[in-house]
Amino acid sequence: MLDFQNQTLDINELPKFEDVDGHPIDKAYLKVLRLLFGFWLIILFGGLFGLRFFVDMPSIIFYAILSFLIVIFGLSIIDIEKGFPRRRFGVREKDIIFQQGYFVFKQTILPYKRIQHVEIKQGVLFKAFKIFTLKVYTAGSSSGDLSIAGLNQEYSSKLKEHILNESNLDDN
Repeated sequence: MLDFQNQTLDINELPKFEDVDGHPIDKAYLKVLRLLFGFWLIILFGGLFGLRFFVDMPSIIFYAILSFLIVIFGLSIIDIEKGFPRRRFGVREKDIIFQQGYFVFKQTILPYKRIQHVEIKQGVLFKAFKIFTLKVYTAGSSSGDLSIAGLNQEYSSKLKEHILNESNLDDN
């Protein structure tokens, strides 16, 4: 007969994932975020003022939309600037941790045994700043369960190799 055990654990004795020393994201990624922010700022505000110029729009609607965009972009720049130092990743014996966000803080912990695929990507803008995105996939996910953008080449390669070794994906 099978001897089944399922012991209760004391929650105070569990390891604290908050205590993991995280590695920061490359500061070049902050430049990319600022550049993208500026691009969208110019597009949206330029479009709004162009719309105001070519379409007879009541002033109240124009100023309401303008105020809304100012608030949204203001909150976005605060999230980028204050949230960037909180973007960190940590590597532990059995999992990888990624933290991000200012207004909405998100912490993802992904066990190596659940990982099915790892890839490193570099888009055109990332290529100009020599940074990469590491995407980690688990079963049933098509968009990636963990995406760490803003890694330099050394970190991205080492992290991919470590994840492949720990998840035994390199044996297949």
